[in-house]
Amino acid sequence: MGYGQHMEMRPSPSLIAFAEILQLTGVELQAAIRQAAAENPALEVTESEWCPACGDPLRRDGTCLRCSRGEDLAGAAARDVAEADDEDSDRFARVADQMDLAEHVLAELAVVLDREDMPIAEFLVGELDDRGFLGTPLDVVAASVEVPLAHVERVLTALQSVGPLGLGARDVRECLLLQLDRWSELGVTDPLARRIVEEHLNDLGHGRYAQIARALGVGHEAVVAARDFIRDHLRPYPVAEAVDLALWEQQAGASAISPDVIVRLTADGALHIDVVESRRFHLSISPLYRRYAERIEAGRPIENLTSSEQRHVEAHVQRARRFMGHVRERRETVRRVAAYALARQEAFLRHGPRHLVPLTRAEVAEALGCHESTVSRATAGKYVLLPSRHVIPFAHLFKVALSVHDVLREIVADEDHPLTDDELAAALRERGYRVARRTVAKYRNEMGILPSSLR
Repeated sequence: MGYGQHMEMRPSPSLIAFAEILQLTGVELQAAIRQAAAENPALEVTESEWCPACGDPLRRDGTCLRCSRGEDLAGAAARDVAEADDEDSDRFARVADQMDLAEHVLAELAVVLDREDMPIAEFLVGELDDRGFLGTPLDVVAASVEVPLAHVERVLTALQSVGPLGLGARDVRECLLLQLDRWSELGVTDPLARRIVEEHLNDLGHGRYAQIARALGVGHEAVVAARDFIRDHLRPYPVAEAVDLALWEQQAGASAISPDVIVRLTADGALHIDVVESRRFHLSISPLYRRYAERIEAGRPIENLTSSEQRHVEAHVQRARRFMGHVRERRETVRRVAAYALARQEAFLRHGPRHLVPLTRAEVAEALGCHESTVSRATAGKYVLLPSRHVIPFAHLFKVALSVHDVLREIVADEDHPLTDDELAAALRERGYRVARRTVAKYRNEMGILPSSLR
């Protein structure tokens, strides 16, 4: 057996240490900082309390100056945090207390409806099925709540303007028309899409394009173009599967989740982003160790220290500096990733989940000039506090999986024979989605689609 020289690239210990710190969650980083301080006498940590509603430092009495002045972003909710006199109250539990879809919709309706309309809204929301459709006839609703039918129709119109697109529709046709209305508001339209949905939805579902073309007096190509527009922009259900609820329906009840990134709106309406740990912890070198290290580095002898003790000082100061550097780099990396992702999703921050735009970690990595794994580590297991006071996983800002779900659903619905996961992956590639076979299998399982051998 011959032996020869060869070169092998290995990550440096410093890079490995940084990668490990970068992927830590906020709670894990707190534990790592405290452990580092306990093991290294050269490292000093000063911890400060901060307001979970706006991110500003708390005063000695535990209140927030910003929120007590009424200039907070979360309105009354943040003032409750500032004015609470219950010593046992858990501020983090207040922030992490989440709403489900029904509560989220009712909260938005409370802003646009009069108080006397809310019982009607609550009744309608309670009648929605798992897919977001309203199956109860409006005259039954009117009789149940003892109000005129026109009153119920007005509240239903408000309900259909919040939550997932199409929420509160009575059937698939109305669901599609509500989505077309929204796209029309954005200036995205097709000349035939609305007429086909209104008059020829059954023919469209059965692929009778020539019949639709004759009925509308247009060419076959125009009908196909309208079909493609409907496939690309619309979906038959307000809530197609559990994954669609992720951005609306969050964990119910108090939990231990606290945000890693805080987003708030400034007085002039601009976005301001804070990485929480930058406010909570201040790391520094112990004054005694710093003074000794400066003398050792300058070559000045320290009479009361032996050579072994001087090496001890140098080693611990270097360890502390490396750790502080990794924490600073983590903070800056998370801030840069958050700034780019949140700038791309600004419409979502201001107007809600239906305004999310497609965004991938690879796109963020390319824009920031780093590796995709760095972006993944910077976002994994981390949470963002929105201006609305909701805490969401960082991963919710990346929407690529939702659009792939839509396309995959269409491919399966149109298949003339059961397609294997490899064939589904190839069909997705033809439509511009490069998804591995294993990822297709994962999405298929999430959507409740059986494998080809059972379909």
